[in-house]
Amino acid sequence: METELSFIDSQGTTSYGTVEVLFLGTGASTGVPMIGCNCPVCSSENPYNDRTRSSILVRYAGKQILIDASPDLRSQSLKNKVNRIDAVIFTHPHADHVLGIDELRTFNYLQKEEIPIFGDPETLRVIMGMFPYAFSEENKGGLTRPRLVPNTVLGPTCVFGLTITPFLVKHGPVMNHALRMGKLVYLTDCNEVPEESMGYLEDVDTLVIGAVRYEPHASHFGVWQALELIDRIKPRKAYLTHLSHGIDHARLESELPPHVHASYDGLVISVL
Repeated sequence: METELSFIDSQGTTSYGTVEVLFLGTGASTGVPMIGCNCPVCSSENPYNDRTRSSILVRYAGKQILIDASPDLRSQSLKNKVNRIDAVIFTHPHADHVLGIDELRTFNYLQKEEIPIFGDPETLRVIMGMFPYAFSEENKGGLTRPRLVPNTVLGPTCVFGLTITPFLVKHGPVMNHALRMGKLVYLTDCNEVPEESMGYLEDVDTLVIGAVRYEPHASHFGVWQALELIDRIKPRKAYLTHLSHGIDHARLESELPPHVHASYDGLVISVL
């Protein structure tokens, strides 16, 4: 059941609408099953252990906002019957979060319009370097390239009436962006939230947080570290994502507190 989310629009006035989140992918960078692996999770017949690379689709006021474009965007879109993407927001430029960009050209064709993309200056610089043909003036009229309009994000940004606020978190040796949308926070690739960013986690209703394996990782939370952060900020609901083949869905779900869940591909939630 959908519920109402308060947000601030571009004029700074308070409005209300419903926000729905579709988990397109919930896997780590290799996906699950992983190539060449016959471990119990990769060999599992439980469909919840079949994980494509992490991404969500935020549905709001008739718009569909993609958060990160994973290498599995085509199969994710087909499986979930996604036939429109109105905007894309990138958290950071690592391969498992951006390599689906070329698939956006199909949405351009269907929608007959350009798609705005949003990211911090470094993320956009890397993306434009990886996919120069998508931004080339020489090929601007081409039908076989994504038609994308880059928008630099330096702070809270209104996208179709929904205010999206990025904040810095640590992702191993680099800094990454988590996203706050109303009382929803999407925090995937992270192994530490700096104290100066903790304020963005106050009064969170729903937290989506990455936990790549049980034990700590050099650039990601382990399950127990993620649970420690959840216990500190006390969201109403929390969902673990970016799960590797070291995590069995049924086992993890059985070990979590009642308000915390293991996410899975195709899961749909509503945010208060």
